[in-house]
Amino acid sequence: MKVDERWLGKAEIKPKKATAGEFGTWELTYTVGEYGIDDGGGIIIARRDVCDSQIPQFTDPTKPGYTTVKTTGRAKLLIKYVEKFFIRPWRSCLVIEVRDGALKKGDKIIVVFGDKSGGSPGFRMQTFREKEHVFKVLVDPFGTGRYVEVKRSPSITIIGGEAERLEIVAPSIVSINERFSVILRALDRWGNPAQLYTDVIRISCDDSGARMPKILKISEKDEGVKLLDGIYLSRAGIHYIFAKTESGLKAMSNPILCVDNEPNIRLFWGDLHGQTAITIGTGTVEEYLTYARDIAGLDFTSWQGNDFQIEKKDWWDDVCVQVRRFNEPGRFVVFLGYEWSGNTPAGGDHNIYFLGDDQQIYRSSHWLVKDKSDVETDRYPITELWRTFQGRKDVMAVPHIGGRPANLDFFNPELIKVIEIYSQHGTFEWFAEEALKRNLKVGFIAGSDDHTGRPGLTGPTQRVSCGASFNLKGGLTGVFSDKLTRDSIWKAIWSRHCYATTGDRIILFFNSDEHLMGDEYKTNKPPKLWIKVIGTDGIQEIEIRKGPSVIYNYLVGDIPKNGRGFIKIEWSGVRTKYRNRETIWDGELTVDNGRIINAFPFAFDLPDDGLKEVSSNHLKWKSTSSGDPDGVVLELEFSRDTLIRFRSKQGSFKFKPAEVMNKRKPKIVNFGYLNKRVRIVPLGDSRRIKVVELTYKDEDITPGMNSYWVKVIQWNGEIAWSSPIFINYAES
Repeated sequence: MKVDERWLGKAEIKPKKATAGEFGTWELTYTVGEYGIDDGGGIIIARRDVCDSQIPQFTDPTKPGYTTVKTTGRAKLLIKYVEKFFIRPWRSCLVIEVRDGALKKGDKIIVVFGDKSGGSPGFRMQTFREKEHVFKVLVDPFGTGRYVEVKRSPSITIIGGEAERLEIVAPSIVSINERFSVILRALDRWGNPAQLYTDVIRISCDDSGARMPKILKISEKDEGVKLLDGIYLSRAGIHYIFAKTESGLKAMSNPILCVDNEPNIRLFWGDLHGQTAITIGTGTVEEYLTYARDIAGLDFTSWQGNDFQIEKKDWWDDVCVQVRRFNEPGRFVVFLGYEWSGNTPAGGDHNIYFLGDDQQIYRSSHWLVKDKSDVETDRYPITELWRTFQGRKDVMAVPHIGGRPANLDFFNPELIKVIEIYSQHGTFEWFAEEALKRNLKVGFIAGSDDHTGRPGLTGPTQRVSCGASFNLKGGLTGVFSDKLTRDSIWKAIWSRHCYATTGDRIILFFNSDEHLMGDEYKTNKPPKLWIKVIGTDGIQEIEIRKGPSVIYNYLVGDIPKNGRGFIKIEWSGVRTKYRNRETIWDGELTVDNGRIINAFPFAFDLPDDGLKEVSSNHLKWKSTSSGDPDGVVLELEFSRDTLIRFRSKQGSFKFKPAEVMNKRKPKIVNFGYLNKRVRIVPLGDSRRIKVVELTYKDEDITPGMNSYWVKVIQWNGEIAWSSPIFINYAES
């Protein structure tokens, strides 16, 4: 039965604007319609799963998030917040039930989010911007449990806040006198463009002959982002572009490798994984692609909505239209795709990409799709999808760990060339290790799995109400390709000429006997591996791995033998492969018979995490890991008798720094499943060393297939992982 929406009442909210992450007060008023609301009926105010606004609380008027609800009618209201009450993606609900009376037409229910009358600082809004942030209001007039949305749910616009940092995005490889563009952007504390930012900015470069504007103005019409065209460099080498504003913000670009002649191969950057409001994310497909190109400065991207939530054929048709519209060879490459989202026992999450336009979507199911007219196109389990795509070279599948882990039991080498090692959901080295243990030939990529309309520049969110984990910022994939076209990028990923980073544009070369990362070849000689890293910050470590094992750890810089030096204590791991995988590492350490000179936080991601207490012999921290490392770098005065005691929610241990320093290699303390461990790493003072080149010859190679790959760790906590080189060794 279709309900006459005019009989359900109406809702409005004020004010109509908000700043991302701000504390404020918003008043939502629902006016009862013709049906009225019976005793036992009520309304719900639902918000998207991805929304990370504060969870409302109703008991302490002095604390953040205090929310009040009242009615002008003759009834009492029972109020509760339920994380998963309605239907995905609208499960986060404020539930208001009418009791001991009934409401008639014209009565009002007034909800004040962030009621400050008792001293509360207000209600914290979500930390990412959104043009139309909806408070979905649904009504159950008869107390039956059936909730129907009012004709027009109220919404607000959320914009970026004040600028707290400046960033410059430049191409990674150019030639002398080649014209290129850079993006200059001002971001708030949550990583959103500071849309109201105005300033005067001075631009410079370490290449004195470079051509670029020296001074520019950024106004409100720029919305925090400025494109600089026609820049070129005059000499070969590694260069950086610098910016400084009158308000005191500073920025340095990612490294630019300038070569003498037109390069045979270039390095392009992309994020191939994200969603919008037609599934579980926010914003439109058009907004998503515009952000990827004009704000994140990506070279390539794709849209990857959950298949069982693409409810209408028109929605998929619009995705196809926008992909065609935005794909522009030489400037911006867009691949058509979607996420096959079957349950893990049937295959688990796989991103599906097409080389061409206007392709048929084969869903895992129509579970949330009301229109069943094309249900015959479903493919479940994923082996049915493999059967449909058999023999096609214009389709690629990428297993990843999201809410549903991909199941490598269903691995298809014809369609799967790379897997996702990192996203906002976590760091998944264990997934890469599992693939290599199975002798699967896969490269590694990273993305965001963005749900917030910020592909290529996704910041971590606060804990979201549906329980999903977005504790990290989004990752990037670097691809070595001759041209920026669909065919060239596709060929490069298909060949595994790509690598993953946690978001920084670290330049990573990894070759063996003149073969690129991702290649497979045969040899009867021990391979000679060559690695060159051009970092965005000082480089701490370079690990060379064979299969799931580290065979060599190169620690950058000189490690002192005397009683003063740097030591990193780094913890990581997850409790499960599935949802809610976060591991809590809250803890402390003490130093006996020694002294902490400095303590540098390492790779904390969430704004509320980090070092909370620091003294000369004691540290305390708050930390959540989703497989990624968090930790601290200590500058210590120590002797042979110095003892560090480590205590956390995952366990405790003690060690002597002198023993670790003298051995010149990391010490590992394991805490069990899943890669849950602490690494203690002696470090040289390599904070200014951004370029490292080394070779390594493996004299212990075993006959058969050997997979070599590289992990790079910087002082700022950023990481890069190369795709493996697969070497089939036969003894001569």
